[in-house]
Amino acid sequence: MLVIGPTEARSHAAHAGALPMLMPFASDTIRGLVYDSLAQRPLVGASVIAEPGGQSATTDATGRFVLVTAAPATRVSAFHLTLDRTGIGSLSAAVPAGSSVRVTLATPSSRTAWDRLCPGVVREAARDGVVFGTIRSADGRTRIARARVRVTWDKGPPDAATGIRQFEVRTDSIGSYYACGVPAQDNAYIVTYAPEYASGLIAIAGDSLPLRKLDLFAGRLSDAATAAPATTQIVTGFVRDGTRRPVVGATVDIDGIELTEKTDLGGRFRFAAAPTGTRMLLSRSVGYTPTLQPIDVMERGMEEVQVELTRSVLLPGVKVTERLAIPVLLAEFEEHRRAGFGTFLDSSVIERKTNIRNVFEGIPSLEVTGRDQSEFKMFTPVLSFSGSCPVNVFLDGRKSGTDELQALPKDLVAAVEVYIRQPNAPAKYRPTQNACGVVIVWTKMAFRR
Repeated sequence: MLVIGPTEARSHAAHAGALPMLMPFASDTIRGLVYDSLAQRPLVGASVIAEPGGQSATTDATGRFVLVTAAPATRVSAFHLTLDRTGIGSLSAAVPAGSSVRVTLATPSSRTAWDRLCPGVVREAARDGVVFGTIRSADGRTRIARARVRVTWDKGPPDAATGIRQFEVRTDSIGSYYACGVPAQDNAYIVTYAPEYASGLIAIAGDSLPLRKLDLFAGRLSDAATAAPATTQIVTGFVRDGTRRPVVGATVDIDGIELTEKTDLGGRFRFAAAPTGTRMLLSRSVGYTPTLQPIDVMERGMEEVQVELTRSVLLPGVKVTERLAIPVLLAEFEEHRRAGFGTFLDSSVIERKTNIRNVFEGIPSLEVTGRDQSEFKMFTPVLSFSGSCPVNVFLDGRKSGTDELQALPKDLVAAVEVYIRQPNAPAKYRPTQNACGVVIVWTKMAFRR
């Protein structure tokens, strides 16, 4: 061991220019809090990273963290699944100079988020949720402007303007949409469509988040003018249980396809021609809890879908039987058809039509005018005088108009009811302000509810 005495040390220091000076180790301690103002509680389990340096910590049950850095940090950032779901992505804050500092990272409050995303929209107490995102074509590149985005929900207060649990918004010039007024605590269902595009009906589970981000892809529909078919793609995947073992014979469905597939001995399934766009995939098997998950079916192809089913827990002595639940609106249509007072078209008839206008052409006493499918009107005769008047249009049970039908892709229509004489229409669909006929259009999204 080489020992340097005091005299030698002074002599060695005099030659400091020849050798680098060893500085004592310095560290900074950063204490802080990550808070979720949307849910009004600390954000537990968030990853906090210092920059530069990359030292990390995880927030505890109170949302607090401690970071010890080897060199002074200038910024800290927080990441969490909740931040991804809300579209915030991450939280970041500058670190004040000092060896021991405190920082707070917080999301905006629900009130602040509403004011920024929904300017001028009245915020109702039980409908204070916002769902926002971007609508793109399934080619992955094209943003779709002026696309319709329809939002429906199971429970909670209805829309004040329509009296039903549904409303629509449109995308802006860059394909972004902001659906303001969704009940955050209830399940919501979102579909987007335009004359040439449509997605599946996507479910969002209700939770306490008043802000949720949902980007959707819309697949290209068939084009009657050019005879171009709708775009499809192969979808493959595996269904496994919690131990990663394959689930054999599981039933798999994709929104927009009538065909159902079964998993093979390896738990694998394959759809040869699934419609492109964002779709819901339903997997179920006896003894397991059904799983519903969104998938993005892209024109360029997609990775294999991974599904995990969990075992159902049954109480001893309790017998569980499967019951077919008929959606309310589908039951209403069937009730009207049994009454037999109007003209009824179901999906077997509609699928043979070329476009939405063609669905209504050929119905006795229903006059369809206009140049094409994007500009048409419908009229019925009036017995009290020689002439005709515009029909009363209802879409999924609410008052609508032919302008909304013009933008509705034919492939989304499940059934149509036409009543040339208004007295023959169901009582709830007889407007008091005129005596014109009634057309009721039901979408596939409504019939799945």
